Amino acid sequence: MNPKFRVCASLIATSVLLGSLGLSGQVIDASAAKAPVSASQKTSKNEVVLKWNGKTLSQKGLVLHGVTYVPATALRDGLGMPLKYDSKNRTYTLGNGYNKLSAAVYAASEIGILVNGSYAGEPGGQIINGRLYLPFKTISEYMGVQGQWNPSLKTLSMTQKKLNDITIKSVALKKKIQGVDAVVNYPVISGLDNAEVQAEINKVLKENASGVITGAEGNAEEFPPSESSFPYEFSGDFVVHYNQNDILSITAYDYSYTGGAHGMTFRKSFTFSLKDGKQLKLGDFINMQGKNKQKLNNLVLSKMKKEGGYLGGFEGVPADADFYVKDNAAVLYFQLYEYTAYAYGFPEFELKLKEWK
Repeated sequence: MNPKFRVCASLIATSVLLGSLGLSGQVIDASAAKAPVSASQKTSKNEVVLKWNGKTLSQKGLVLHGVTYVPATALRDGLGMPLKYDSKNRTYTLGNGYNKLSAAVYAASEIGILVNGSYAGEPGGQIINGRLYLPFKTISEYMGVQGQWNPSLKTLSMTQKKLNDITIKSVALKKKIQGVDAVVNYPVISGLDNAEVQAEINKVLKENASGVITGAEGNAEEFPPSESSFPYEFSGDFVVHYNQNDILSITAYDYSYTGGAHGMTFRKSFTFSLKDGKQLKLGDFINMQGKNKQKLNNLVLSKMKKEGGYLGGFEGVPADADFYVKDNAAVLYFQLYEYTAYAYGFPEFELKLKEWK
């Protein structure tokens, strides 16, 4: 990640809109923006045939620098995902339901992708010949789509993932704090056969949201009324990372701005077994015993030092470490400032399940 976008990514992670970053130049029009595409990228050798449920789509994807990109309009027209563009905020919005993807245009080749306001990581999007392209990796991870790549035919065949037979809705808790509306969205699940398990999971998720409101309310008493030009902000939302095979993995995050140079974001993840409602730990997915424990500690410390911003103090990955589950992997992470400087965001470590048995 280049330094300019590292800071940008961190700001996105704390819910600061790209439009507030003092970007120079004119607003990029969705119908006119063009990224600098090389001659080789314009040839058919970069094109990818896209299929949905076996049917070939009229639009093609692209492979750029080893990343497969899919046109947002192909997801709209072929897969039926709603797509909107907000020219004022230079933001595309894709999808509906519990995960909604936004692509905030920073520059034609630097487009930050957020899911329910939470930074989705790299790679970002691309605008090529006036069309928005999104990395399939992100589409697959957050939008319930899986794909099979055929390298000889250069074909990406997409289908719907087989999700748990549950419904997830977003419900808001609201309260006025220091003259501003604090809004925390949290998930409510329905459709489980076991009503007791369902009630217990929903209780945990609601209590977390209530705790965010209560914490914000308590802390706000220590601050004077905010200035009208920089009002305080208290908000929260969630992202569903995994909803398959009787496992549900969700990250709730809350953001607060109470003055100073920047706000703060805190994450809390919940991974449930839908069979019995048990909250699962990292050790339920990877082997953290014996030599593997030291291997994991060495990996984390080495990566934090290598990527920069390490503040010191790391003594090992605890049994109750923050993590979430995605396809074939568990993602370990640490909070802002826990071990690294703020500008480096949330340190994450993707642990492939097959490699950590």
